[in-house]
Amino acid sequence: MPSPSDRPRRPEAQARHLPHHRRGTYWLLALVAAMVVATSIALWWTLRQVQSLAQPFQKSDLWYVSSLHSELGRVALLARKVKALEAPEEELRERLDVLYSTLDMAGASQRIGARLRQELAQAALDLDGLARHVERWSSRLAAAPSERAGLSDDIIGHTDALLQSTRKAVVAVHLFSSQDADRVRQELHDHFTLLSAVLGGLLVGTALLIRKLLHEARAAQALSQQLAQANRQLEIRVASRTREIEENRALLGFILDSSPSDVVLVDVESGFVHFINNQMVERLGLQWPPIKLFLPELLHEPDARQQLMAALEKYGQVDGMEALVGAKNPRWSSLSARLIEVDGKLAHLLWGFDISTHKQLESQLRELATRDSLTGMLNRRAFLERGTALLDHCRRHAKPCTVLMIDIDHFKRINDRYGHQTGDDSLRACATAIAGALREADILGRLGGEEFAALLPHSSTDSAHLVAERIRDAISELQILSIASEPLRITVSIGMAEMAHRDAGIETILAWADQALYRAKATGRNKVLAYERSTPSPDTTEILP
Repeated sequence: MPSPSDRPRRPEAQARHLPHHRRGTYWLLALVAAMVVATSIALWWTLRQVQSLAQPFQKSDLWYVSSLHSELGRVALLARKVKALEAPEEELRERLDVLYSTLDMAGASQRIGARLRQELAQAALDLDGLARHVERWSSRLAAAPSERAGLSDDIIGHTDALLQSTRKAVVAVHLFSSQDADRVRQELHDHFTLLSAVLGGLLVGTALLIRKLLHEARAAQALSQQLAQANRQLEIRVASRTREIEENRALLGFILDSSPSDVVLVDVESGFVHFINNQMVERLGLQWPPIKLFLPELLHEPDARQQLMAALEKYGQVDGMEALVGAKNPRWSSLSARLIEVDGKLAHLLWGFDISTHKQLESQLRELATRDSLTGMLNRRAFLERGTALLDHCRRHAKPCTVLMIDIDHFKRINDRYGHQTGDDSLRACATAIAGALREADILGRLGGEEFAALLPHSSTDSAHLVAERIRDAISELQILSIASEPLRITVSIGMAEMAHRDAGIETILAWADQALYRAKATGRNKVLAYERSTPSPDTTEILP
């Protein structure tokens, strides 16, 4: 027995569908007609633009060269008046400043277009020569009165030749600009003529499109019969696809239950658990799958719960959120969640992957990236980052902050005489001694070689001086033996600098402390000195490390 979808469609049903198809065709025809009207308007506008763009226009290069010629003539006339004592020298200075600003000495090479400089190289050279003369005259006017003597004669002696060269430049630029303008107008005329031809072709194509649409309208009835047949085939395929979906749903449940990732699907309002796999049950430390479970209960930290729920409420999804999952034995997971609809009700779908091992490796890598491998102290980059944050904290709370630069005296001699192994032992011993003399709030880093830096928050220069002396004493008391069991005596020089300006950064204060350090080395080593702004930094070119 044939199904209802296999029965032939009655003529009345077909007749109801035909007017809809005709109305769609009429709308297409109306749209094409509108395109024809718009094309005609665009063609008319193009023709008007062709006529408008065929008119000549002026170039700014000609105005610029003409202005230079006029200003140069005024300067020459005023120089003669100054020579004849008919005008003051200050007026000549002002006129030269006008000519100087017209030349725009800072960008004279850009005032004339690159193409003009290529085509009119001699005119460009003349203008460059004029620029050099004007700059020389302006410098003499700004100099002492003895150097201004004879300036008027100098200007009068050069302006005739300069006026002649700028006059030639005006003529050359005018001729070149006229030729270039004609060429541009001709190119624009050709371009708009081509555009007119293209628009005409578009008009012809539109007419052909109208003809094609009329032909397709006559074929619409035949196509509707084919569509009915395709509809019946689609219904058959939908039924088959529905069966496949049910089978795939069962298979998906089996896969998720066997998956190593954590998966849970719960109702938003009631907390009813639609699905939870074995991995998630084990992660939560439960023996049996729960009947009710709300999504925030999965996360260990309250802040992570609020962040997850806020993102789901605002965006409806969360991707790649890292959080601790589980109450008894929490482990790091990368979580993703979606707000979906199940049986007409909102539900939360969450899945995640265990990234505890990744987190451990990340922590180890972060430690390696921020610590000096030899001494275990902060490296330069980490010290600057943490020092900047600590400096900003002291600045916000109006508290003092002092930086110590610590350098081992004659460290190169230790390496050269006892070997690098003894040098490394000395560095480690000094780092330990320095750290032992600092507070927990202070930060210590190795900036490179035998140089250490310490930042002491809430410490003025006076209190930091006591800490620096304690460091110096601790290092001088170190008992270090070389590989040959020879005792070593190590001393350090220390420079101090206190944050004095609100805009002083960590690099600036380190530079101040470094100046004090080199002053300590230059004045005998094994001492502590503070940065003095009124004292020039010593010449340290001959100071041994």
